[in-house]
Formats: sequence, structure tokens, C-alpha cells
Amino acid sequence: MSQVVPDDILLGLDAQQLDAVTAGVGTVIVRAGAGSGKTTVLTRRVAWRVANNTADLEHVLAITFTRQAAGELRRRIRTLNLVDDEDAPRRSEFTAGTFHAIALRLLKQRFNDTNRVAPLVVTNRMQILNTVAGADSRAGGAFELLTLIDWAHARNLGPVEATTAFQELGRRIPVTTQRFTEIFTDYEKAKRKRGVVDLNDLISLVVHEAKYDAAFAESIRWQYRHIHVDEAQDMNPLQYSFLRVLVGKTPDLFIVGDPHQAIYGWNGADHTLFDDLPDLSAGSYVVELPSNYRCTPQIVAAAVHVLKNAGHDANEKSLRSDGAPITAVRCATEQEELTSICEQVLRLHAVTGSWDSIAVLSRTNKLASEIVLALQGARVPVQEIRSDRKYAAALAEASSLSSRHALAVWAADAIDTPDDDTDDDIKEVAMSIRMYLAEHPSGPADGRSFQTWTATTAPLTQHHGVEVLTFHAAKGREWTGVIVSGAETGLLPHSSAISAEARQEEGRLAYVACTRAAQHLVITWTDKRGGKRTGPSALLRKLPLGESPLAPPTAEIRSRRSVPLASDPLAVALKQWRSTAARASRCEPQAVLTDAELERLVRANPQNDLDIVAVLGPIIGGRYSARILAAIADQ
Repeated sequence: MSQVVPDDILLGLDAQQLDAVTAGVGTVIVRAGAGSGKTTVLTRRVAWRVANNTADLEHVLAITFTRQAAGELRRRIRTLNLVDDEDAPRRSEFTAGTFHAIALRLLKQRFNDTNRVAPLVVTNRMQILNTVAGADSRAGGAFELLTLIDWAHARNLGPVEATTAFQELGRRIPVTTQRFTEIFTDYEKAKRKRGVVDLNDLISLVVHEAKYDAAFAESIRWQYRHIHVDEAQDMNPLQYSFLRVLVGKTPDLFIVGDPHQAIYGWNGADHTLFDDLPDLSAGSYVVELPSNYRCTPQIVAAAVHVLKNAGHDANEKSLRSDGAPITAVRCATEQEELTSICEQVLRLHAVTGSWDSIAVLSRTNKLASEIVLALQGARVPVQEIRSDRKYAAALAEASSLSSRHALAVWAADAIDTPDDDTDDDIKEVAMSIRMYLAEHPSGPADGRSFQTWTATTAPLTQHHGVEVLTFHAAKGREWTGVIVSGAETGLLPHSSAISAEARQEEGRLAYVACTRAAQHLVITWTDKRGGKRTGPSALLRKLPLGESPLAPPTAEIRSRRSVPLASDPLAVALKQWRSTAARASRCEPQAVLTDAELERLVRANPQNDLDIVAVLGPIIGGRYSARILAAIADQ
């Protein structure tokens, strides 16, 4: 097979994408909106550079934030014929990985070159924390304490500086500031005593080694000469320090990010690093990718409106054809919202024909769990994913273990600890490990194979069905139809978002949630949750639903106006439906629809959701459209 022709790499790119891919060597900053094809741009950039002999594939590095994203980049690069057949083995030398994976690779190489024993990556962080925190961990604060320690590491802060920062940010600490300082300090000492490091330590060690050994720093820059960074808006200060080690005095840097999808400030990320690129932005070339190829104009308009309500400037636009209007569903209580979500899922399934093409997103894990139960109760197939953060953290920790022995030790540590010292979620994962090892008494076994077994064999796992995720977990995903639930005061923005910056991040989070939908977007909220008044989120204020202008009335509608309502079959059918709905809700028929609203419906003779919303408005229309259309069909 012949080597790829450079011009073939540019096929199908729009003007802005072409500008980004073919930009000169230096610092290129690509601000890529949701659905703008940033992965395509990143892949084509590598291919363009290699095909034009301005980059050597074996010296190309792409840094991502997930293993899945790194794997997707490698897969796409492999599909391009970037080198001659005789050099085919070199294709595998393209390097893509997360910050932690690249740091680990460099550390192993560094310690081998200096005849030192590389530290082990900790496999039982929770156990270490439980030991040093004692009763404070058993009281239920272990996961939160680890999250705070990780945030401090990400911000390059020690115990004392971290507590000061938490106080300035108004961030809750589950113990006193003095006690947190002690736990943080003892946790670091315990790691050193055991000769282990955690993932953040991997990056810190590379930065430290490079700072005090210029030859090591230069060897890194020789190995990785062409640097590419994906999702750069999610960088934290520690990762930025690592990037500065990689990039020399003459930058060859291609950095892609979307400031509007910066949603990990709670985890230590600092979106201003991408906005400003300290010490790297001088002489940079900036390209904007505002075109959304995923979402309909109605969805993009709604998402951009949410951003503007949160105080952001936005210019994203959809290049797709018109789609369905946004469905807004107002619910009196959380129970009514769950019922409405089930109804909307069934409606979307009737339109899309696939459960897998539908997702329900929520701001919190608690609401996600309630939605899963409601859908299962309605016999809707759900892709069963444990969303509890402690369980997820324990499963992630177990999945990182590198051997059968490590799995066995981790499980033993968790199970053999007194009951009041270990979370039930950790013990549940530990029991799963023992089941896995019992079913696989011989042969290779490690955390990755255990993770695969959990996903494919563990009880209650459902591989096809509606997905229920938090907004954060949905980032990077897309579905034909999406229901954004709990879009109300107290949940969106979340009540914990006290500072102006935190509330702006909540706006970005809502934008991410909305732009997961390609064709159909439903937004639900309640007027009361947990006995407290809520109401629609301020982020939804004057939300455009994308209604089309009303066409002039047809001859059929004009003729219907002359028919007395009392004898009109449509009026009879709608009154009967209204009475049934009122009995089910234990209210007067006028509380469901007033006579005037019913009369307007009859006059309009609606044929679809849009017609009903045009008559009743987005709230009542969105709530009752499916049932009204069913009543009309049955007349």
C-alpha cells in the first residue's frame, strides 16, 4: 500500500478545521466547541505533519484525559497509511496516553537509567487513609478526605496551604482544619514508609526529576518533540507543570480544548490555564471551531442560551438541519418527575426505535439512582451502572491492580478488616474479586481482567438499554435522545456551588449535558423536591424551545371553527381524556386544562407535539402532549 497523499488528509474538513490542521509549526491553540470534530482535527493534524515531513511519527505524543480517548486516537492513526510498508512496524511507535500513563512510562525509564528501584503505584489508597484517619474515616468521610487530598495535589498545595485554599473557596472539610492537616501529612508519610506512590505522585516525580537534572529534561524533549494535548480545558496546575517540562524553548505544541466544557474545578482543574497558557501563548496561533455537527439548531440554541444565562459568551452554531423543538416538562413533585421521565423515555423509544440511543442525565448520583429504579419499575431496559461514588472509586482502585497476588491482597485487606473500619462498597468490590479469583484459579489475572469480568459477568449487568448517568459521567458521550432531569433550583446550580466561579462551572456543566443530545432534548424539573420549594433553574430563564412559526390555518381548521364544540368529536374526546386525567390526579378537570385551553386545542386540531406546545405553551404542552395526541388518535 502506498503512502498517503497529503491532500487526501484534508478531504471533508470545513474552513476552520482546515486552518487548524494546516497551521504552521509552533504553538497552535484550537478552541473547539461541542460536536465540532476536535478528534478528527487532532488526528488529521498528526497525519498532515507526518505526511509533509514536518514531524516524525515516533516522536509524536498525544496526551488525553482518558484511556478510551487515547485508544481512539491510536485507532484512527492506524487507519491512516502514514509510512511506507517497509516501515510499518514504526506505526505502533505513535504515543498516546493520559498524563499519568506518560509520567509512569518516563519514570520507569528514568529509574532504570539511574539504577534505582522504581516505586510501586499504591493499590490500596483507601486502606492507607483508613489507617491514618482512624475514627474520622470510619465516620464516613474517607472518600471526601481523599478527594480533598487529590485536589490539593492537583493544585500543587501542601497540607497547610490546602486548608487555607479550602476556607477561601468555602469548600467543606469533613473534619477540623487542624485534623485535616494531620491526616494529609500522615497519609504522605505512610506512602513513603510503604515505598508506594499514587497517580499524582507520578507526575510530581517527573517534574521534580526534570527540575534538578537538565539532561533528563532534554532527553524527554528529544523523545517527545511534537506535543498534542486533548481536552486541555481540564488541565490542573500539576499537569500544566508536567506540560512545561515536555515543551522546550521552541514549542511544537498543538493544544485542543473547549472553555465551555471545563467542568472539573471541584477536582483541581483550572480552566484559566487553557485560557492563558502561561509562558506558552506568546506567538501562538489561535483557531476557533464554532460549528456543531452533532446537535440540531434547536439544541445548540438552548445550550448556548444556558451558557449566556451563566454569564458566558458563546457563539456556537449548528450546521445540521432543523430538528424537533426542546421538550420542557414541569412536574409538581419528584415522584411526578420520575413518572414523566418514564413517559418521555417511552416516547423517545417510539421515535428512535432503540433503547441504546437514549440517556437520562442527572446532576447527582442520588437522583440517578432514583431514576434507574423508576425505569426498571416501568420495565424499561437500563444499562446497569453503579453510580455510587464510593463503589466507583473502589472498583477503579481494584481495576488498577497489576497481578493476581495484588488482587488477593487488596480483597483480603478489605474483607478481613473489622466491619466498622471498611465501607460496604469496598467490601462489595472485594467480594467480587474473590468470586472472580475463584472462577479463574489459574492463568493470568489482574485488575483489567477483573474489570472486564465485572462488566460482562457480574450479576445485574445490563448491556443494552437506556443509560442513566450524571452530567460529569456523560462528558464525551452522545445519544440521539437525552433527558436532562432535575434542572431546578438547588440542583442546577447545585446548592454547594457558593462562589461565582463555581456557579459559572455549573452553567458549563448544564451546557455539557444539553449538548449530549443529537436530535431530541427533554428538560425536566420539579416545583417541590423533598418537601422544599424548587422551581426551574435560573439557567433555563427564557430558554428557547425552537418552535416553528405557525402556518396559516388550513381549510379543515377553518371549517372546524364553525362546528359547535358540544358536538365536535375532538372536543368530546379531549373532555373525556381531561376527566380521566383529573380523576387520576384527584383534582378538578379545570386544573388539568381550562375550558378556554381545551377550546383552543379543538380549534387548532393539533397533529403533533409542536402544535400542542404552540397552543398550550411549553410547560403544559410539554407535559400533556403525548397523552393528548393519544386521545386524539383514539377518537
